[in-house]
Amino acid sequence: MTAQLALGTYRCRAIPEAAVRAAASGAQWVDTAPNYATGQAQTLLVPALAAHPLLNVSTKTGYFTAATGTDAVNDGVLNQDQAAAGHSLAPDYVRWQTGRNREQLGRDRLDLVLLHNPERAHPGDRPALHRAIRDAFAVLEEAVAAGHVAGYGIATWAGLEEGAFTVGELSLWPPKPPAGSTTWSRSSCRSAW
Repeated sequence: MTAQLALGTYRCRAIPEAAVRAAASGAQWVDTAPNYATGQAQTLLVPALAAHPLLNVSTKTGYFTAATGTDAVNDGVLNQDQAAAGHSLAPDYVRWQTGRNREQLGRDRLDLVLLHNPERAHPGDRPALHRAIRDAFAVLEEAVAAGHVAGYGIATWAGLEEGAFTVGELSLWPPKPPAGSTTWSRSSCRSAW
């Protein structure tokens, strides 16, 4: 295995400068999320991503800021209670946030979209959590089929060690077929981080 330099933007204080330096130093990946830097991290990365189009980007869906929650309610993808939670794996929200990530990052295709700490959804209710992950994977699989996402997976702090899910379960769960379809081909794009 060859090590790859990457920049993580979680708690990064100077995102534009760090991204330029990372790219100039040979970084191949930048990791971000729509809730980092109080919701500004992705737009702060745009100049560096535009200047370095081969720089891969991983982003997330799950956590969101209050402002993003308000936007999601206004766009009809979350209700007020869901927005108040600050985290969602609801299919409509995952679809909406993935599109918003593409817009904010200025990319037609996202290299990697990760469900952000999915263990936060349905704490203590493993079957409901598993359904939510499978439903979110189905949405991301649709995005892969449409050419909007190259790969998807999980970003978790504690889901594996707490037993909320296992790598084996994540890799075996076939996504639900899209509405109106009776078959679905599984993508090899899933990963767990």
